[in-house]
Amino acid sequence: MASTDIVQLGVAMIIIGIGCLGNAFIILVFLLEYRRSQTLQPYEHIITLMAVSNIGTELDFVVWFIVYLLHFCTYIGETGYKVTHFFTLFLPKTVIWLTAWLCFVYCVKIVKVNWRIFMRLKMRLSLVVKFMIIGTLLLCLLLSFPVVFFLKLKMNSTTICRDYFTVEEKKEWSFVYTSLLSFFTSFSPLVLMLVSSLGIVIFLCLHSRNMDTNVTPSGTSHSDAHTSVAIMLLCLIALFVACAGTALSVNLQIASGQFDVEIVIALSNIIYSSGSPLILLIGMVKLRNSFTKLVCSNQRNLLLE
Repeated sequence: MASTDIVQLGVAMIIIGIGCLGNAFIILVFLLEYRRSQTLQPYEHIITLMAVSNIGTELDFVVWFIVYLLHFCTYIGETGYKVTHFFTLFLPKTVIWLTAWLCFVYCVKIVKVNWRIFMRLKMRLSLVVKFMIIGTLLLCLLLSFPVVFFLKLKMNSTTICRDYFTVEEKKEWSFVYTSLLSFFTSFSPLVLMLVSSLGIVIFLCLHSRNMDTNVTPSGTSHSDAHTSVAIMLLCLIALFVACAGTALSVNLQIASGQFDVEIVIALSNIIYSSGSPLILLIGMVKLRNSFTKLVCSNQRNLLLE
């Protein structure tokens, strides 16, 4: 095992550890909220599922990094490697679409227009979110499963994990599949994110004067909450663009047979799954307050000891 592999494995495990803590905290907060009130807001359902999918992504990449960097493919076999590779596609793509739907749900909640479709969405948002989640899972499953037909290990190679390749007679289909995957799981959700977030920003800008004239405390806090949401969504989009841009360029290289750069796409995935809960933790009032209470209670316990 080369020194660079050790460094890559160490960095990956640190990022994954931070991400697991952040996502576990989000799940705990909303589980306690559900236990207390027996209900969650539609956007809270999406965020909870995002956190669950992020933890699944991180645990799957723990296995992937160990297998890939330590050359354990001979132990798990081609089928095991394909299963691992399937989940490294399915779970991150699910998180990406859930992020896009989160932007859309916030847009529906915050933007006030007299469009009939918006009014219907507001009234039936809980039901709509359920269909969004089911549709997202089915779409990502459908798009991720074909990868198992394109991968094959070179069992006679000394570096089996890094010498897997797309089946030769399916090289053209592999390129088409990679392009479709990038379009439906990177470009399409990005468009939805941008349209939804820009809708929120434009609405807040147009109504800023109106909100400034309402100097009541409740009006001010409401405006601040909306602004905080807009900033949070823009930060999520910026993180997604950075990670997805890297993944897109690497995907094209992988489709052409340059598998030595696949470690980059793995790192970009775990950076997104670990960075998104930190952004949510800072941007959401409920999560931020829960974290502050946790820190303050721990400090009090230390002082009492």
